[in-house]
Amino acid sequence: MATNFSAPKRQSPVGVIIIFANQLQQSIRVLIFPIILLLVRTKSSGTGYLIAGFLAYLIILAIHSYFSYLKFTFFLDEERQEFIIQKGIFNRENLIIRLDKIQQVNLNQSLIQRIAGVYSLDIDTAGSDKKEASIKAIDHGAATILREKLLSRTFAAAANESTDANNLRYSAAPGNNSQIAAEGDKQQQSNQGNDIGYSGFPILKLSNSTLFKVGLTSNYGASIALLGGFIYAIMEATKNYTEAFELEQNPISQLTTQGLGLISLCILLIFALLIVLGTNLIRTFLKYYNFEIRKEKTFLSIHSGLFEKKHILLKPARVQISSYSQNYFQKKLNLINLKFKQAAFNTAEEENKDHKKHDIEIPGCDEKERNEILKMIYNCLPINGSAFVPNYRFLFLTVMLRIVLPSLVFIGITALRPVLQPYLWLIIPYTIFAGILLYFEYVHHRLYVSEDFIIKKSGIWDIEYQTMEPHKIQKMTTKQYFWHKKADIGHLILHTAAGTLHFKYGKYTDIHQIVNYWLYKVESGKKDWM
Repeated sequence: MATNFSAPKRQSPVGVIIIFANQLQQSIRVLIFPIILLLVRTKSSGTGYLIAGFLAYLIILAIHSYFSYLKFTFFLDEERQEFIIQKGIFNRENLIIRLDKIQQVNLNQSLIQRIAGVYSLDIDTAGSDKKEASIKAIDHGAATILREKLLSRTFAAAANESTDANNLRYSAAPGNNSQIAAEGDKQQQSNQGNDIGYSGFPILKLSNSTLFKVGLTSNYGASIALLGGFIYAIMEATKNYTEAFELEQNPISQLTTQGLGLISLCILLIFALLIVLGTNLIRTFLKYYNFEIRKEKTFLSIHSGLFEKKHILLKPARVQISSYSQNYFQKKLNLINLKFKQAAFNTAEEENKDHKKHDIEIPGCDEKERNEILKMIYNCLPINGSAFVPNYRFLFLTVMLRIVLPSLVFIGITALRPVLQPYLWLIIPYTIFAGILLYFEYVHHRLYVSEDFIIKKSGIWDIEYQTMEPHKIQKMTTKQYFWHKKADIGHLILHTAAGTLHFKYGKYTDIHQIVNYWLYKVESGKKDWM
């Protein structure tokens, strides 16, 4: 593909295949169960009609894919500093993206794209909760050059920031100016020689053994949720198959009616644990295989993925909130999970699960690597400042809501249904277990404030430290309920373009003082929020 993007261009010719494969995959996901039911219920004489209908659908899908490819063009208007995408078969759409609004340009490669030898170029801006634009089939050389052009303003701004920082560093050491200047020029020449591809020097590279440890010690909640959804899907599918094959009784319902013995229950729990751990390992290797971070100019370049490769550029100035977490097992293995949140649409007002997929995650680094990456993001290592501790009422309310109230509800149910009374003893282990968890939640709920950083500590099993800079605060909310006025208790919510930090049950007088200080820092400072 030519590298002159001033005139409208189409994707690589194999884009027809990529579009067709993506649309076929989406159709199969939606229609797989109705297709199975049709195959089960249709008699042998009607199988030919089903095959003919499926072939006709494939032909229509192929024609639609071809015209989608023909009508999709893109070009770069360097005079107006705009990137323009034209698409749509019947309803034409012109998507205009200003270069100064582009936050990220990522190169991704799915399994189908790897086979075809092309990449997907995805453009993100700060004003959208999803990819602003995506080019599904472009070769690596053209994608690299186009990404550099799209990020030209960002690179220029980053170069200016780097130059200003170097000048400040030179003036701080007048006795060694010549030596430092020579080193700075040498580094600048080295950076100029690096393309925006796989250049730069490596900062972190995860081995397979590290990924194995990460898979065994993280993401238990996500894997349990995935397992629960899988079991629910199996139960629904079994129910539908029972109706389709006209069976007398659902096999799962029959098993539930007969009950499980103690040995069978233990085997089932062990089997579920193995599935959770196996799911963790598979997800970790698929997502983070060959994970590597490189320093490119003033950016961090992140590469990862087994079947679906991702190449992300992270600009430190655009990080709104950084966080790192660690549980007991990870602490013993010296493993730390890092996460960086950048500006996204409407996350300052509400937390949306869809935005989590835009977070940049760095798993399995050690303490030294974590400190090095944080220094590159903030130019120094964030340290804990003055500690704010929540009032004991934080623990009292959670105990009432999560222990006392559920226990009373269960006692009321057993009173209405005496058959459940033999299980009343379960309240005791539940109270002990929940009480321990709530105590650790209270102990880990802390806010640390220094002149340059705000650090929120939280968590029960996975202890997380979220870090943000005061000048990136977009809004501050303080709350105090009337029954807390006498005790001088209040809540603090810090809003950023990437999410919120929430500190509950702090001393309201101290909260007001620190809020006034942050307002002064934001109003008097000259730093941009991104």
